[in-house]
Amino acid sequence: MEATPKKLSHKSAVDKPAKKPAVRKPAAHKPAAAKKPAHVESTPPVEPEEAVAEKPARVPHGKTFYAVGRRKTSVAQVLTQSGNGTITINQLPFEKYFQSAELQYIAKQALVSLGLEKTLNVKAKLQGGGIHSQAESFRHAVARSLISMNPESRRTLKKLGFLTRDPRVKERKKPGLKRARRAPQFSKR
Repeated sequence: MEATPKKLSHKSAVDKPAKKPAVRKPAAHKPAAAKKPAHVESTPPVEPEEAVAEKPARVPHGKTFYAVGRRKTSVAQVLTQSGNGTITINQLPFEKYFQSAELQYIAKQALVSLGLEKTLNVKAKLQGGGIHSQAESFRHAVARSLISMNPESRRTLKKLGFLTRDPRVKERKKPGLKRARRAPQFSKR
């Protein structure tokens, strides 16, 4: 028995055009970093904290400006006036109160951003909280006093985030829990 050839219908595979092979898109990859010649030096990018205003703000002579800054549970009360750049905190020199370079950097950020660290004397009373939150509350208070001294510096200080009172504080302990949200360990029996 020989198989008879089947009649090809109009929908047979022969009549259909051949399917194009699927085109794969090349995988997205990061281009290799272009190497710079050794003799060309690049300038380091300027961070916003180090950005200094074009013109240092004018400092009124003889006037004293008062401001309060807060962070967590610490409060900083600051008196700012024109002078030679002396900073006194709780009747101690600045470097003796904030001994680490990081805390000194945080505390001076508002003054440095406006280029006033050598032209203002600052007296401060800090209380409550830890040393780190005191440095941040000091920065907040100094930024507020700089605005009362020169309202034009508001834009720079606001952009750097020194005027925002950080609202994050420790959450209170709840009854039946070990801490604010930590539940006691579950025991099946």
